[in-house]
Amino acid sequence: MRLTTKFTLWYFGIMLVVLLIGGAIVYFEIQQKLTRVEVARHERLNDIIAEQIRKGGDYTRDTTRKRATVARIPLDSVPKGAASFYTRGLAWSPEFQTNEYRLQVTSFYSIKGEHYRVTTYSFIPSFYQILPGVVDSFQWILLVLLFLVVVSAGLISKYILAPFKRTMRVIQSFDLKQKEAIRLPETRTSEFRELNQFLKKMTEKAQEDYQSLKEFTENASHELQTPTAIIRGKLDLLMESDIRNEQAILIAEMQNALERLSRIHSSLTLLTKLENQEYDVSESVNMSSLVRGALESFDELIEMKALQLTADIGQNVWVALPPALADLLLMNLLGNAIRHNSPGIGGQGWIMVGLTRDGLMIANSGLEPRLPVMELFERFKKGNPGGDSIGIGLAIVRQICDLAHFTIEYGYSGGVHTLVVGFTDGVPASRLLQNLALPLHHA
Repeated sequence: MRLTTKFTLWYFGIMLVVLLIGGAIVYFEIQQKLTRVEVARHERLNDIIAEQIRKGGDYTRDTTRKRATVARIPLDSVPKGAASFYTRGLAWSPEFQTNEYRLQVTSFYSIKGEHYRVTTYSFIPSFYQILPGVVDSFQWILLVLLFLVVVSAGLISKYILAPFKRTMRVIQSFDLKQKEAIRLPETRTSEFRELNQFLKKMTEKAQEDYQSLKEFTENASHELQTPTAIIRGKLDLLMESDIRNEQAILIAEMQNALERLSRIHSSLTLLTKLENQEYDVSESVNMSSLVRGALESFDELIEMKALQLTADIGQNVWVALPPALADLLLMNLLGNAIRHNSPGIGGQGWIMVGLTRDGLMIANSGLEPRLPVMELFERFKKGNPGGDSIGIGLAIVRQICDLAHFTIEYGYSGGVHTLVVGFTDGVPASRLLQNLALPLHHA
């Protein structure tokens, strides 16, 4: 949800609460005000009638006095401390032939030694008749305020938050590999200026750290190549010399360890480049051709291990991935499927490879891994600790998928390893498996 939308909803909610409370206050204030005004008018009318009685006039001659009554009362009937009081409620109206809201005011006077009670009444609008007008008024007020809030939110988003949006666009386009410092838009808002200053310092520090790490990786890679080549050459010369069998075994073990060290060094260098996003993923590759070529390159190894291969390769499947990384992805996945294969049901190991426009699926028979399957994507994590794998292959696969915004799922069940690479973000593995014409009953 956008920030301006949240502000609008908050303001509208606050206004709604305030208007409801304000409506109740206005409603009761109108009630009290009407009552006070009408009571004051009747008290004034009662005073006029009392004055006419005092002068000996006939107060009944005025047609407005037909709702007035005057009565002599004994002294003990005069309430103490109250010159007048009023009552209100529904009463029958002869004029309208219905019940109306009546206000009656009673005043007490002492005139020439006699005590009088003067009562006047009138019909006024009831509170229930006032309520619809109050509600209608506040509905219009609410609509006007809502319109103003929406318009204000749009103006805030367009003008006040414009520097923030420009800053976000600059940050989204920021690349660690760029050499020039980031340029953030100028703003007169102090909070945005503080944010821009922080982002500028952070990006400059990130660029410095990236350059330092890149230089270290390049220097380490370069410096390790020379001694590795020298050691390998010396071992080759030593193998050609007159040595005993025990020495030959030791030299062979040293060569294997050196090759392993070389693979680890190459893999870690590649991982660093992938994590630093030094590859351009705008290039596309025909995955169908690459998968067929990779299977052909592993054909002899598959025959040597007597594995049954089943493939369903879609035609002209193009994905946004550099060919070198796509080839590396396939080599790691197929190499793992062959290297860690073991006979399944029926005594023969097997591999299934499926490719659609949604993704790539590789399944193989094999032993249960010693670690949770998701931990196998971490560096130096191996499902079989005793194998000759260095434990970086799946870590490289995951980094390639992250770089290309692919999804990757790995599962093991009933002696079957299944790894699915989704080319479209959010595509579940079940959808890909349904679209593949593979005999999964091998599992």
